[in-house]
Amino acid sequence: MDSDRPDQALGATATWTAAVRAMESARPDPLFSDPWAAALAGTVGAAWIAQRSPDSVAPMVLRTRYFDDFLHTLVFERGIRQVVLLAAGLDTRAFRLAWPDQTTLFELEQAPVLQYKEDVLRSQGASPACTRRVVAADLTGPWQEALFANGFNREAPTGWLLEGCLFYLPGEVMVALLDEVARLAAPGSWLGFDIVNSEVLASPWTRPWVEMQAQQGAPWLGTLDDPVGFLAERGWTTSLTQAGQPDANHGRWSLPVIPTNMPGMPHNWFVVAQKPPSGP
Repeated sequence: MDSDRPDQALGATATWTAAVRAMESARPDPLFSDPWAAALAGTVGAAWIAQRSPDSVAPMVLRTRYFDDFLHTLVFERGIRQVVLLAAGLDTRAFRLAWPDQTTLFELEQAPVLQYKEDVLRSQGASPACTRRVVAADLTGPWQEALFANGFNREAPTGWLLEGCLFYLPGEVMVALLDEVARLAAPGSWLGFDIVNSEVLASPWTRPWVEMQAQQGAPWLGTLDDPVGFLAERGWTTSLTQAGQPDANHGRWSLPVIPTNMPGMPHNWFVVAQKPPSGP
């Protein structure tokens, strides 16, 4: 993938997300700073963000900050030293966040996206702030052995993050991926992801965005209507929030805020879950 012609639609969506980070970083009051985002976004991302209003991408900005804070809490307050970013895309957290000593961060992504990312970051002189291990893998197929081969410690409590990816997967693929994370996660591990409910795909409030995605070759497919129950069946204790709630607002949310669990409404949830530690 290059900045003018991504290899595939999901590669293009990574440039969109980078463009959102670049736009936010250029503000006088940014919620995060990503000095490499504009270069990673390239012309594809720049063209996409030029057609979006700041309010329309506010959920993506707030999602980024929310999961930045999630990872900060894990490593600085909960002692996690192993982090896995699944479908890492053009994520730069290994470079732009502070990390404690001895933190290892794994980035799993398809090889063409990783190659583009490595080329851009190298050209920018970027250096990671932790031990960074890049793993070329397709999450719709076998990926576990590639993770193990790069030094993943299955016995260590781990922070798992799947940001901005699950709704692009067919339901059965999404479930299989979350099942595999549950299988690999040691006691004391944490999981973060964002997911929409089925109302998002049909609601008149969210349908225009869903249709835009589909028209640009990246339809939203995967949904969960009860993330808490779904994860409880797999051994996780879960909490939900969404853009606009007090922990995901930062004065940027201009729309009415609906209750996180209100039935019959479209929800784009930020999900955080813990696999309880083993005994004393």
